[in-house]
Amino acid sequence: MKFEKINVPCGVPNLDWFKNLELPKFRTANVIGLEIRDCSSIIYTNDKGQEINVARSTGTDYVNREKIRNSIEVNGIQVDVIPPVILRDGTSVDGYTRGGALNGLDQEKWVYLVVGLKPGFSIEDLKDELGLGCNNHSPSKPATEDDFEVRLRNWIARQENSPTVQECMNWWNSIPHSFSQKVVENRCNKVVNNIMASSSMVSFNKEAAETLAKKILKQKLPENASVIAINNGNKTYYQRAFFEALQVVADGKDPFPVGFLQNVTAEKADDERKKLTKQIAKLNKMFRVAAEKYNTDPTFELLSIEGFVPQALGIEDPSELVR
Repeated sequence: MKFEKINVPCGVPNLDWFKNLELPKFRTANVIGLEIRDCSSIIYTNDKGQEINVARSTGTDYVNREKIRNSIEVNGIQVDVIPPVILRDGTSVDGYTRGGALNGLDQEKWVYLVVGLKPGFSIEDLKDELGLGCNNHSPSKPATEDDFEVRLRNWIARQENSPTVQECMNWWNSIPHSFSQKVVENRCNKVVNNIMASSSMVSFNKEAAETLAKKILKQKLPENASVIAINNGNKTYYQRAFFEALQVVADGKDPFPVGFLQNVTAEKADDERKKLTKQIAKLNKMFRVAAEKYNTDPTFELLSIEGFVPQALGIEDPSELVR
């Protein structure tokens, strides 16, 4: 990393500092060049004056902004990475966090990379490419899977026809990232299935599913029964429902499980229902085996703390459990 010291807030950057910087080539925009502009002229906010980091699933990262602000104060301007990117009119397309840091320092002037949209691309396409793929300043916070997923959903919404999973993967891979192709495929499958499911299936959460089940059953529900809704997510959901059923039994009631689906298209509903039924059958088998152990061995405990992992430095023996 290479820095040039600059006096905050009145120091003016020098374009010669960037003479060895190789300007990037973007898929969605043409590079015009580096320019020194007034920080106050750059548009980082919406019409309500709110800072918006549209490429981030959680919005502006204020912790990272403070790190950048401190780096500028201590080290100056980093000259071996791409500066914040703007359109000709000053609209920011990458550098929201850096913009907030400069604003907090009352910095007057800064270096920006000015670009113009290529024909056929929108500013949102440009924000996808830059906001997710250009995080090489110091300190930087790489885009997360959630960041990519949020922008992928926005990209899908802008398309005339619903993209396939492969087309979504192509979009994802058109932006620099460090995720494995398995991660990309899983995320794209998740997004596409979720969108398809929203148009072909009624969506439920656990509480809503239980409420509907009670309404459907009405007087048919046994007096001592407690409805437990179980969805088709990962095994954490099955295990959670299993423990909930144990609590119901301990309270003197009978569990009444009902299933519901999430992020599943109508075409795949039957298969997912069968999978969920098999998973519950496996849990019941496990319970029967444990119950048999209790019946044959009065001292058997399914869960018991045999000791604790040693954690106190210099106090507890790291080779033995703490009892």
